[in-house]
Order: sequence, then C-alpha cells, then structure tokens
Amino acid sequence: MGSVDGYDAITWAVLAAFASANLLVLFAASERGAPIRRWALRQLKRITRRSDLDWFDWVPVWVGGVAIFSAVVAYGLSSGQYACSPASDAFGLVASGRAFWAGQNPFTASICGGSHEVPYGLAAVLIDALGSLGGIVGIYAIWGLVAFATVPLAWSLAGADRRWVMAYLASSVLLVPLVSTQIDGATNALVPATVLLSLVLARRRERAAAVVGGFLSTARFPNVFPLLGMAGAQHRSRYGSFALIALTFGAVSLLSYLHWGMQFLGPVFLDQLGRRSFSLNFYGVLLFENALPSTVWVEGVQSALTIALVLVVFAKVRSPLLSAALTLTGLALLTPFLSYNILVWLLPVALVGPRARWWLWGIAVVGSVNYDLAYIIWASVDGLTWPSAVLDVVLTGLLVGLFIDLWRQAGADTGTPAWERLAAPADPVR
Repeated sequence: MGSVDGYDAITWAVLAAFASANLLVLFAASERGAPIRRWALRQLKRITRRSDLDWFDWVPVWVGGVAIFSAVVAYGLSSGQYACSPASDAFGLVASGRAFWAGQNPFTASICGGSHEVPYGLAAVLIDALGSLGGIVGIYAIWGLVAFATVPLAWSLAGADRRWVMAYLASSVLLVPLVSTQIDGATNALVPATVLLSLVLARRRERAAAVVGGFLSTARFPNVFPLLGMAGAQHRSRYGSFALIALTFGAVSLLSYLHWGMQFLGPVFLDQLGRRSFSLNFYGVLLFENALPSTVWVEGVQSALTIALVLVVFAKVRSPLLSAALTLTGLALLTPFLSYNILVWLLPVALVGPRARWWLWGIAVVGSVNYDLAYIIWASVDGLTWPSAVLDVVLTGLLVGLFIDLWRQAGADTGTPAWERLAAPADPVR
C-alpha cells in the first residue's frame, strides 16, 4: 500500500469524528434516540447553566465553523502547505481576481511560473476580485464567508426542525471538514448558498430571487438547473420566474462571451462538459476501465437527461425545497465528474427532513472514504482501482435511493401552499 503520512492520518481521524458525531445526532433525533437525547440535554444544561436551548441557533454553529476554518487556514499558511505552484487552486483564484482588476483574462491565470485554468463564471470572478485585494488570505476569507453563509440561510428555512438541522450541519462531513481543508470545497459551497438564498428571497420577492439566483448561478453553470426546477413551485408566476432566471443567466453569460470570447467559453463551459478526471458515481467505474469515450454523444445524452429532469421537476413538484433537492441529486447522478467537493452541493437536502438526512449521511461517509482513501491512496498511488470502483457503485446506489425517496415525498406532497411546505415537523430538542 502507498505511504500514509501524518496529514492523511489526521484527515481520516477528523472525518471519522465528524461522521460519528453526525450519526449520533441522527440517532438522537429519532424515536429510539430519546435516552441519548435526554442525556445530551442534561449535559448541555450543566455546561450552559440554562434550562432551555434558546441559545442554540445558527450563531454558535456559524462561529464554530468559521473558527475551525480560520484555524485550518492559519496552519496551512504558517506551515507552508499553501505554497505557490502552478497547480495551486487558491493562488489561481488570487491571480484570476487580479487579472479582472487589470482588465485581463481572468479564466486562465498565470501564476507561479505556470498557467492555471479558472473554470468559474462571472459571479465567482467578481468574488475572487474582491478577495484578491487581500491576497491569499483575502481569497480564503471571502470564500469562507460564502461557504458558511449556508448556516444562517438554512436556519431561516428549516422551520420548527431548525435546531436538529443546525446540529446536523455542524457535524456533517460535507460542511466544516470539506470547506476547511480544500478551497474547492469552499468555492463549490456557492451552489447550495445560491439555492438557499433563492428560497429565502422567493418567499417575499420572487422576481428578485430569480434575478439574484440567475446571476449567482453563472459561477457554476449547472447551478442554474435547480433554480429552474424550483421555479415550478412559485405561487405567483412560475413561467415568469423560469424565464427571468434563464434570461439573467443567459444575458450575463452572453456579455461574458462578447467581452472575453473563447477565453471565457472554453474553460467555463466547453471544457467542463467533457471533463473526465475521475468521478465518485458510476461513471468512475467506466473511467477506471477506459470505457467512457469523450464524444459529443455522451455530452448530448447527459444534457438531454438533465433538461428532462429539470422540466419534469418544474411540471410535477410543488415544493420548492423538494424541487431543489431532487434536481441537485439528479445532477450528482448524471454528471461524469462527481468530485468530492461537488458533494457539498447536496447540503440543501438536509432541510427536507430526517429520512433525507440519513441518506445524506451515507453519501457523505462513502464519498469521503472513497476520495480520501480508495482514490487518493489505493487507486492513484498503488494502482488498486477496484475498491474505489466498488464505492462508486455504492455511492450511486445511495444517490438513487435518495432520489426515489425524495420523489415519493414530492408525490405525496399535495394540498399545501407551496412556500408553506418549507416548514419541517416540530422540534423535539425543545
């Protein structure tokens, strides 16, 4: 087996600790977990000297997440782990932001003696531009704020179930560990943040939600699909919202193309459609066996299935949260490049309810073990591909199970005004 250093051991220990805590939260929230729940409440009361849990809102989760993120970044900077190199994603974002201020191409940046492709659209480039004013620290700071914006947004949407949702997010492998250890995890968190922000805005101002969502989705173009699917659950103008999201996204993308041409279109769209690095879903098995050709037919079928998914969700699902969850899960199944970082896109699924959170726990655990051990060590170092291939199949099965469960909930979800369906069951923590 390939050599394992101290950093790998620490990574696995942290992931195991978070996965175990996340499982404990899930069990404590269940009917069988009443004894654990009562014990945990007694311990919390001893520590806080409070007889209630009114203090446990999004603030301690946000503060704790930001503190861990800051500590990890500080250690990385002080230890030299973030050294400049042509393959450094963080320095690539700094260079992209500075290229934007200089009126140059921000999608292919020259850094550290090499060229680095930055495949993110205008919304992400503008965030990079602001962060680049503070150099590498500024980039980590601004993307950390984006990532942890998911916490207060989730709190505002989770209804009576919000304290369990907060406890789940605080212990999930897909939030604090993922966004703290990889800058790509933090940048990919813009996708769930955009979905949650759109849900919050659409409660009162559907047009504003459509414009903001359409613009922010230019950062990662697949992000536009859950927003289009959610438009079908609007209670005022579902077709108008759909059109406004599409027009905003299209207009910003067109302006970017008119200004930068193929320098924009290639890295942000075309190169991503045919990306074949690896995948944590069933595509990974095909990639290991060199059985997935890079042809227009593969992209054509994938695009057709994605569009069909969006249209069916738009037409059939009347809960905005379920619409987003179904589309995001479908995208994870359909993409030939499901990286570990992309799993952070699934965070809004945690708001659907306890069953969805159990599925998400399994997806997070299998995805992290697959990436950090089976792929990074066994496949990439030792050439032993079958463990990762098996886990690819397992993760695909979990995604299919989650999708079916969400679809069943959507089919049973009738007779309630669309935006009232964001509220979850009563919170047993209290």
